[in-house]
Formats: sequence, structure tokens, C-alpha cells
Amino acid sequence: MSGCVALLCTSLLVLLPLGAGVPLSVETMKSNVKLMAQTTIVRIQKLTEEFRISPNMVFSGLELIPDIAPDKAWEGLSAIAQGLHSFQVVLSHLPPGDGMAQVHADVLSLHGVVRSLAASLGCPLHKPAGDGRLEAFLKTNSTFHVTIGNVALERLRRFLGKLVQNLDQLKSC
Repeated sequence: MSGCVALLCTSLLVLLPLGAGVPLSVETMKSNVKLMAQTTIVRIQKLTEEFRISPNMVFSGLELIPDIAPDKAWEGLSAIAQGLHSFQVVLSHLPPGDGMAQVHADVLSLHGVVRSLAASLGCPLHKPAGDGRLEAFLKTNSTFHVTIGNVALERLRRFLGKLVQNLDQLKSC
């Protein structure tokens, strides 16, 4: 319940200036992205602290779930939006219990704010590209939702952590 209240408050903070007709500044939007990402990271940590999977696990198809290398530079807001979209697809195929629905809602909101930030900076956003392999993988392996969910949450946590650390240095679309 407190997670829903936190998301509602965050959403209201984001939407409040829109009701007054005053556009959000880029810095305010970046602040909102960081706040939402940090909130989601905390939720993911709570969800995954009970059950950790082995980092040595081999599971064919997991390469389709976005994984950002710590030393890899961001390619811009378009790449961030694409990554968030991919996580949305993965999370939408997982059972909603145990807080997963809240993380999915957080990622959905965060994706919308990142798209708004990109639009305010004049960045072209392309329709999310997908060849259907991720959806096919998720449907085929739906019985392994616990493993897929934990891999996705861990990768999402790293993705959001890097987003929080590097958003201010991001200069390109």
C-alpha cells in the first residue's frame, strides 16, 4: 500500500506543474527521473533480497533482456527509452504478485517521463523496435517466470543505477 502512495505522490509531483500550464524545466524532469529510478531500485532490492539466483546460471535467451555493461557509455535518451520499453515488455509477461506489478507500474511511469524529457530536448524518439524474439522467448519460457523475473529485476536495478549516476552527464539524444 505504501508503494502505491509513493508512486501516486511522485506522479502528482510530476503532473502538478502541468496542471498550472507551466512547462517543467529539464533539470526538474531529470530530478524526477532520478527520484523515480531510486524508488524503483529500492523496491527491486526488497523483492530480490529473499531469492538470489546464481550468476553462473546458463539460460538460453536471457541475452534478449537488456543488460548494460558498467563501462559502456549511454547512447542517449533514445537508448534509455528503448531499454525501459524492453523491461516493460519483460515485466508485463511476469505474474503480477509479490510487488512485480508495482515495479512494472514504476517502469511504465519512468518510461513516460524519459520520453517527455527527450521531447523537451528535441530528441527524436523512434517507435520501439522489436523483432518479436523477446516476446516469443517470454511466452515459450513462461514456466520459468521466477528465474526470468529475477534476472530481469537484477538487470533493471543495474540499468536504473547507471541511469541515476549518469543522467546529468548525458549530452546527446
